[in-house]
Amino acid sequence: MLSTSSSNSLSFSINSKQDRGSTNQQVGKFLQFYLGSNDVITSSASGRDLALLEAEIVTEVVTVSISEILSVPQMPYCVLGIYSWRSEMLWIVDLENLLGYPPSFDPNNNTVLVMVIQIEGQSLGLVIPQIDNIVEQNIEQFKAPSSEIFSEDILPFLNGYLTDKDNNIVMLINAPEVFHFFSINPNFSTYK
Repeated sequence: MLSTSSSNSLSFSINSKQDRGSTNQQVGKFLQFYLGSNDVITSSASGRDLALLEAEIVTEVVTVSISEILSVPQMPYCVLGIYSWRSEMLWIVDLENLLGYPPSFDPNNNTVLVMVIQIEGQSLGLVIPQIDNIVEQNIEQFKAPSSEIFSEDILPFLNGYLTDKDNNIVMLINAPEVFHFFSINPNFSTYK
């Protein structure tokens, strides 16, 4: 269930449900969101691509004022800067730009939607244009990504993909690989 609070934060609860049918399917919960509006991959009917992240690694989603993000020189192209989140320094990354989409920032918009993810005690803020919903997916339905479908920019950051009921491609983002990308970047690791 998604809900908003007065602090411009989006929270959600993930209720564990047992198998609804008689088959033993491995079902996972994912936060579904939109990316881009170009032809990097097959687009959904809305003109945007659908992507998933495991819901259990998403701590919260916050609306952040651009003026509150401190830019840091000599950072990778997709790093917007750092933001004070829960008294910690949170790196803010434009996920679309990292995945090869053109920059989507509107200079007239002074806020961005940031999805905070945590893996092994480390946090990272991913800027996304819009959240769709929390969905359940059969993990066995995911297919391995290939260069025949996805661009070379996005391929390293995918765990897999599936097609939805409308025949749209839905990408499963590899969050550990996103963290790894920054851990091997010398400019980024000097500021940790």
